[in-house]
Amino acid sequence: MMTSIKLKINLSKAKEKINKTNVKKGQLAIANQALIDMDPYFPLKNGPLRLSGHVTGGGSQIVYNTPYARAQFYGGAYNKHRSFSFSEYSTPGTGKRWDLKAKPLHANKWAEIGLKAMGIK
Repeated sequence: MMTSIKLKINLSKAKEKINKTNVKKGQLAIANQALIDMDPYFPLKNGPLRLSGHVTGGGSQIVYNTPYARAQFYGGAYNKHRSFSFSEYSTPGTGKRWDLKAKPLHANKWAEIGLKAMGIK
């Protein structure tokens, strides 16, 4: 004997929450929290790099606005005349690609914050 079950799921409330405006709110909340959570992982000598961090594009980018930010982020830089790399950092636990250091530790929290900002949780 075969039994069948018929389910009817009303997703109208969920669809109301997942719209462009709420997605932007979630994105902005995640980017701001990521900026805060990455703070302990990037190099600090006298502070300008950390202080220059800000969120742009409605949460689509985190920008560090110092002349050496890119080189610090990737651990070095080069042009047609010279190249250099950073291998020793003055602050323990810091270094290049601070985003990759923070992500496994904070990604679940970022997701929760994004959902809350969207009004889903």
